[in-house]
Amino acid sequence: MFRIVLITLALGIALLPAQQPTPAPAPARAISAFSVRPPDENSPFFLDTQLARQTVTQKLPATDEVSEYPKNRGSEDSAWAQFSGFFTGMFSSVNIGPIRSAPVTSSLTVDPSVFPLQDRRELSVTYSIRNNTKEMMRFEYPTTQRIDILTFDAQGKPIDKWSEDRTFEPQEGIVVLNPKERIEYQEKIPTREMKAGQDYRVDASATTDPNFLTQQVVTPQ
Repeated sequence: MFRIVLITLALGIALLPAQQPTPAPAPARAISAFSVRPPDENSPFFLDTQLARQTVTQKLPATDEVSEYPKNRGSEDSAWAQFSGFFTGMFSSVNIGPIRSAPVTSSLTVDPSVFPLQDRRELSVTYSIRNNTKEMMRFEYPTTQRIDILTFDAQGKPIDKWSEDRTFEPQEGIVVLNPKERIEYQEKIPTREMKAGQDYRVDASATTDPNFLTQQVVTPQ
């Protein structure tokens, strides 16, 4: 009898429909955790604010292209390459190094350079040569003449030569110029051939080397 009861219970359990537990609904925050947010228009990855707005709203014109932020530091369009290229271009024309003067320089001063012609018969001329090297320089002259001064009108025609009305002895001479020293010559030039309102060029040079030529413009009024 007991065996019959056990069999009946076993058959009843087997005939019951299989039921599976219903899963609990996922909370809303679990879904939003995996959602993709639109890019922030204030992000440093956007160089153009207007472009960022268009990207967020998906209203880009058909011809526009959105460039991706370069991930390779060595690429040509990377931020580092653009940064270094900017400063390279800015300072490409700058030469960093010691500033060196020419070995020998010459200078000319005509005083005054602007003057009333009726009040000036002569102009003071100061011509100098400077040795900028660390070695002694030697200048050899075939005569007692050391310099010459020429005056030209606006058309380039010579109107006066300082050495023409002077006599020089055919005597050889030597001028020694020590390092960082200069030699200076002071002379006078006439204004009798000048006209008011015109520019005149005064050239001065050493007779031994035309490379020491120096010029200045004067204007009588």
